[in-house]
Amino acid sequence: MPNSLKRLIGWVAKPICQELPFFCLMVILMSFSHILYEVGDGIQEMSLRDWRNIVIVLSLSVFMAWGMAFVLWRWHSKFVKVLLYAIALLLMLTDLFLLFNFGTLLSPWMLLLVKETNGGESSEFVSRYLLTGGSLRCFGCLLFFSLTAFLLENKNCRLTGSLRQQCLIALFAAPMLALGAYLFFYAGKLLTLQTQYDFEIWQEGHGSYARQSTPTNLLYASLYLHTSGKDNEKAILICQEASRLPATCTEQDSLNVILVIGESFNKRHSPLYGYYLNTTPQLCALRDSGNLFVFQDVVAPYNMTTFSVKNILSTNSLADVEPWYAKPSFPVIFKKAGFHVSMWDNQRPEGTNVNAYDYALGSYMYAPQMLPISYCEHNTKTYDYDLSLLQVFGQHLKGQRRSHKHAMYIFHLMGQHSDAALRFPPSEELKVFCSSDIKRDDLDESAKQTIADYDNATHYNDFVVSKIVDTFKDKPSVMIYLSDHGEEVYDYRYFIGRSHESKKTKEALRYQYDIPLLLWCSDRYVNTHPEQMEAIQQALDKPATADDVAHMLFSLAAIHTPFYQSKRDPLNTDYAVGQRLLQGYIDYDEATVSQ
Repeated sequence: MPNSLKRLIGWVAKPICQELPFFCLMVILMSFSHILYEVGDGIQEMSLRDWRNIVIVLSLSVFMAWGMAFVLWRWHSKFVKVLLYAIALLLMLTDLFLLFNFGTLLSPWMLLLVKETNGGESSEFVSRYLLTGGSLRCFGCLLFFSLTAFLLENKNCRLTGSLRQQCLIALFAAPMLALGAYLFFYAGKLLTLQTQYDFEIWQEGHGSYARQSTPTNLLYASLYLHTSGKDNEKAILICQEASRLPATCTEQDSLNVILVIGESFNKRHSPLYGYYLNTTPQLCALRDSGNLFVFQDVVAPYNMTTFSVKNILSTNSLADVEPWYAKPSFPVIFKKAGFHVSMWDNQRPEGTNVNAYDYALGSYMYAPQMLPISYCEHNTKTYDYDLSLLQVFGQHLKGQRRSHKHAMYIFHLMGQHSDAALRFPPSEELKVFCSSDIKRDDLDESAKQTIADYDNATHYNDFVVSKIVDTFKDKPSVMIYLSDHGEEVYDYRYFIGRSHESKKTKEALRYQYDIPLLLWCSDRYVNTHPEQMEAIQQALDKPATADDVAHMLFSLAAIHTPFYQSKRDPLNTDYAVGQRLLQGYIDYDEATVSQ
């Protein structure tokens, strides 16, 4: 064997041989909570994806444990070893406490909850959870691993480090070290990220894998909290300033203005935009009655919920390179203008088990400083299905004694969010479409069924939106429905979801960014606003972007505010049509996209 290869094998294997107890225990301590999280309800229930995640967790932990063992092998510091043990045990204890008591791991949301907890709340929290069954299990694990480390280190368990042992260790460790090294250095990119958008792109790359260990997950959570916190602080300050500026409504009649933000709606899966299956019968009926108007050329600024919704709510202009936090949220303006603003969000963060996307949006929309200036009321619970949210809203509306002339209602639905099969109740009558309805000879049965599930979710969403219309149809009301972004559903390639490559194909842009935008008016609104109806008809074919919606709403509600820009309102003759906005105005020619 060449000497260079021997040296390489020695560098890989000797730290493990000489610091065997430390290496093994550090691998366990850094991966234990994540492995338990993946195992969940039991090994027999685990999917291929769960096993893959366990391999990733172990690889990351093996690389980091090897790195620490290498340091100890070269410098022999007992103090450093004790310190590393203490840190690893503390991190494991934290993750296990969250897992055993709340079913979650460390996240930006959990750090935010800790940050916003005062001394009294902390004392109450400790007294409540200190001696729960989950906490006692945590302390048991801590005691077990601490004693194990003490005993193994005192017994001086080592391998002889013979060439044969080194070769075997290097052979088995090398693949995991290679994968772990890649993910560890990918996690290191977190230190270079500057904005929330950078974090979202990192997460959609290999970030979700690079977080699969306690240390890297802590790094992500803390840095994301810090970065998003800075953007949120700017946005909240702008909104507070806006709440002190004048805003008036000149509408003489009572008026309901409704905004419905859907989720992951591929508009080419609706007959409103030419689909061959009748996935939106209710909306088509409203269109045929003359009350629903279909905008043909609208795009989302991003293919991610967090940033799309923030830019929909904001009065900023991405065309003028204004970030979402540079201008106030339009609910603040509506409330200042005298509207009763009601928010019904089926994606708002709830409890402790909150993912990064819900945290990024909810930590802004429901910040303590935002609530009093944005909403008169808002839901606090979320539901498995959107219709359940509407039923609770309907009960609330019946019990409400209306004292306000003007009202705004905002609904944020789950829509067709992945997995689409989970977005409607598992009732046979709601399974309107099946794989045999999907006329695609290039797809297997599994893919066809996935499309059928998506179409069933679209059909259910159609029913949900029609129920919102039914609630307001006998009153002077106007509603805008749009989706936060599109979604690929095996439309032109074997892929479902949204991609985040730096340069997308025209087809990817078409399905991921083109969105439906529908405008519904009640009969009373139609009859009393002839000029507005003419403006709507003339706007249907204008290219527009989702971040123009705030200005359309100001126009429909007859709100006068310094934040209204007529050039950004498709219903106004001043509307300036610029390039189509796709993550910084990437233009694409619809005619060149293959049908």
